[in-house]
Amino acid sequence: MMLFYRKYGDPRNKTIVVLHGVLGLSDNWDNFGKRFAELGFYVIVPDMRNHGQSPHYETFNYKVMARDVRQVLDYEHITKCYVVGHSMGGKIAMMLAFENPQLVERLEVLDISPRKFDHPLQHLEFIAAMGNVDLKHVKRRADVEEQLEKYHFEKRVLLFLMKNLSFSHEHGFRWKPYLKSIYKNITEISKGLEDKGVYNGPTLFIRGGKSDYIVDKDIEQIEKQFTYYQLVTLPESGHWIHVDDPKGFMEATEKFLTPLTLRSE
Repeated sequence: MMLFYRKYGDPRNKTIVVLHGVLGLSDNWDNFGKRFAELGFYVIVPDMRNHGQSPHYETFNYKVMARDVRQVLDYEHITKCYVVGHSMGGKIAMMLAFENPQLVERLEVLDISPRKFDHPLQHLEFIAAMGNVDLKHVKRRADVEEQLEKYHFEKRVLLFLMKNLSFSHEHGFRWKPYLKSIYKNITEISKGLEDKGVYNGPTLFIRGGKSDYIVDKDIEQIEKQFTYYQLVTLPESGHWIHVDDPKGFMEATEKFLTPLTLRSE
């Protein structure tokens, strides 16, 4: 499948691919895409299948999503790149590295481990709330926001969900993600990658100090599958580390992804 994707910077530069999480959008990474481009990178940020402006399909798992990303890279004639992935996007990035180690030069995983998650993902609550909004009878974005407010989500979560709302004169208000497929396949997103491979390239895991998506007991598994890894903790951050601590995220990312020869003197 050919995904919709945004591009930043000069295609002649080293490529960074950024992969968003469940209910995320390429648009959410616009500021970081521009900042990476300013550092001298060519940046590709796709909407994953069933998200944003990319096609909708019933099949929704890490193997097919990694292959979707590979198709974008093939289309762009990219044979080596750095990959950054958050949450679900982090597991897609891991799968891409396992299956295409010659393609992924460096891997950065944001607040997700390769383990299976036994507890229901918080996103189930988000998907259910979005699905319960009566879009046929709303006339303004504020009407949708009012219906979501009754779930008492944090303000940042509410804004995150509202970015998935689209409007056209032909169809009215609609959700960009294919909620039915995401909900149906949420157990696929919870699955672990423990038996999917080993990646020997440089890998950085960044975890939020207030998040439980990477905990100390995960380190043993990470060491087995990522033989050349670093772990950075942003103590004041939750799961959305690039939102909670954008400065800490950028500092760790720039240090990891920017070769010494490209850094400013």
